[in-house]
Amino acid sequence: MIIEGAIAVKAAMDSKYRKVETIYIDKDKHTQDVAFIVHEAYKCRVNVERCTSDFIKENALGRTHGGIIAEVQQRRFQSITSLMMKENPFLALIEGVEDSYNLGYILRSLYAFGCDGVILPSREWDFEDGTMVKSSAGASEFIPIHLTDDLAVTLNTLHDNNFRIISAYRGSNTTPLYETDMSEGPILVCIGGPMRGLSREVLDNSDIFAYIPYDNEFRNALNAASAAVVFASEVYRQRHHK
Repeated sequence: MIIEGAIAVKAAMDSKYRKVETIYIDKDKHTQDVAFIVHEAYKCRVNVERCTSDFIKENALGRTHGGIIAEVQQRRFQSITSLMMKENPFLALIEGVEDSYNLGYILRSLYAFGCDGVILPSREWDFEDGTMVKSSAGASEFIPIHLTDDLAVTLNTLHDNNFRIISAYRGSNTTPLYETDMSEGPILVCIGGPMRGLSREVLDNSDIFAYIPYDNEFRNALNAASAAVVFASEVYRQRHHK
């Protein structure tokens, strides 16, 4: 598969979860990014080929490649056990997000605020990998991701390992986000997409329902990418600025 752009290519080279096979660079492009990528590729023993701008255009996914693309192997995914290894991990479950750009934005925010791993249902994994890498600004290459074939089993495993499951949900018997204690212990934050929200499977296994309070009477939910930013930043605030 092809990824494009200097940020995405540099992230793929630094990732533990993907192998870069060949990097293609416009032969007329001479920038600091190009020099850095060539230097890092030499250290990593990755093949670099100088080529025409037409070759780049023909093989790139879009128009924002900046004259740099790379052929890479598929990303390797992680086990649920590996996501639980860190002390007091903060994990996130993203369900019902069907757009590669939105998923990339979510992964970028989660990674920036210290999320230790993301769980995605396997049945929803039909995203354009290259688009996700680009929209996440490379964060998708660094954050551990687990694909689950059975949400109930995964959630039970987390419960058995003392995780509290906190679902973003606006309804009855819910707690305002800023009154929800996420400062300690293993937690899983669950965020649903715009069409279906969180499944009954997730809601039935949730320990806490939390909602984002608004400053006015607006009643519609934020989209998943926005909600992920708010929840992840609050987890970071509670855990680092008590």
